[in-house]
Amino acid sequence: IDRFVFARLEREKLGPSAEADKETLINRVSLTLTGLPPALEEVDAFVADKSPSAYERLVDRLLAPPAYGEHMAAYWMNVARFAESDGFLDDHHDRLLWPWRDWVISAFNRNMRFDEFSTWQLAGDLLPNRTKEQLLATTFLRAGKRTTENGAIHEEYRVEYMLERTDLMGKAFLGLTAGCARCHDHKYDPISNKEYYELPGF
Repeated sequence: IDRFVFARLEREKLGPSAEADKETLINRVSLTLTGLPPALEEVDAFVADKSPSAYERLVDRLLAPPAYGEHMAAYWMNVARFAESDGFLDDHHDRLLWPWRDWVISAFNRNMRFDEFSTWQLAGDLLPNRTKEQLLATTFLRAGKRTTENGAIHEEYRVEYMLERTDLMGKAFLGLTAGCARCHDHKYDPISNKEYYELPGF
């Protein structure tokens, strides 16, 4: 991406900002990878390290502890609408979704490939000789709101759950708000009303 940025800067007759000082660098990378600021001792050690590989070693050190996976997983769990709650009227406290949360943290800490991370969560139960871990990953699709309210019409909510998962897939994997096409075609949407209702078939 740097090439595109530099090409545009050149066209605009601008230059890049000066390289940040080491105190700023360690603060930025610590917050980015762990969500936590560096301790003063860590800043002092990084500033004192004059080796050309100091930054690389810092990044490796920040990627090693569980804090990295916990921080990255928080973003994914927000997309995945993670909550150990029904989200509607009643909570029966049987939504033990924390094993999936721990799996997501572990996947980030193991640097799991994104194609596997995605496939397991969308279709782990359909893989040949699936493992318990692959099955657990599919919690991603079941983490949305559910109702256990008396009088709820099961078929209505089965369809609602399916469409909620369709919207989730659009948001998480296609990077678009597919739900806009639930009611009608729109000339600015890249997905039609017909395509929207084809998507749940997957």
